[in-house]
Amino acid sequence: KPHLTKVDSFGVDLSMEGSLILCSQVDQSGMIGSVGNILGEENVNVSFMSVGKITPQKQAVMTIGVDEKPSKEAVNRIGEIPAVEEFVFLKL
Repeated sequence: KPHLTKVDSFGVDLSMEGSLILCSQVDQSGMIGSVGNILGEENVNVSFMSVGKITPQKQAVMTIGVDEKPSKEAVNRIGEIPAVEEFVFLKL
């Protein structure tokens, strides 16, 4: 199975299968909870989550595996989180 090991200069390690949300963001407290709450409100189960960063409190990439496709509204809400700079939902 192919693995993604790098997004820009951020190290990650995830299997390229299923459904993924990738977020480029400012590294700050509460990001995992903010995204998790949005997905939880939509009954979207998270299968895994990881964060790749180089320097604390700077930039980071969050990768989230989900069991169900989130609604467009949920994906848009993730994009509206102030610290999220770019994001994408991928169905592989």
